[in-house]
Amino acid sequence: MNRKTLKIVTAVLVAWMLPGAGVGAQEPPKMPYVFAMYCVMCHKEGVQIGPTGIFDMLSKTGNPLHEQYIRNNTRFGFNAMPAFRVSEVSPKELNAIVAYLKDVAAYRKTNPGYKPAPAREGGGRK
Repeated sequence: MNRKTLKIVTAVLVAWMLPGAGVGAQEPPKMPYVFAMYCVMCHKEGVQIGPTGIFDMLSKTGNPLHEQYIRNNTRFGFNAMPAFRVSEVSPKELNAIVAYLKDVAAYRKTNPGYKPAPAREGGGRK
């Protein structure tokens, strides 16, 4: 490989590895199946059942939400929020919900108009 080709390959690799660079950084986070199945029906925009502030990791009063608060409310319920048993939402799925909400909150900081919606995929639990 000559020096010019090596420099080009190096520049492409460095640009690809930088945070915020590359195609994947521009795409919104993928909604986990369990969130689409159980959560989005009450927590989507235009529905006055559950707060939509969870997508910004904020409470109704504007305070930051801690991930343990989300875990506790999901597992034990709170006010209108139902409790989900381990047989309904496994610990792994609960981790996916929390990770998804954190990813959406970070994505919405750079894309404030983004409104999460479930993917239009059929099928069962994955």
